[in-house]
Amino acid sequence: MENSTRPQRGSELEGYAFTVCKAAFLALLFGKYAVLVLSTAAVVLYVAAYAAGVRTWRCWAKPPWVVIFFAVVALAQAYWLFVASRQLVL
Repeated sequence: MENSTRPQRGSELEGYAFTVCKAAFLALLFGKYAVLVLSTAAVVLYVAAYAAGVRTWRCWAKPPWVVIFFAVVALAQAYWLFVASRQLVL
């Protein structure tokens, strides 16, 4: 029985690793703007999915909390990047 569950567990772990790999790549790509870009993208995509009729989400938070959470994260990150730092954005 142990041998049959081992590949299944390995597949689950590879799925988590792939998700982390995608997040790390996007963070590398967007640098200091990663949190702002990714949280804004999450809000836009979740709202679009909801508008398209999707009501079952795989995120750890459920609607509307996931959208509210990522909107707050995006606003906070935009504030820290553009207002609090008072640096020229390029």
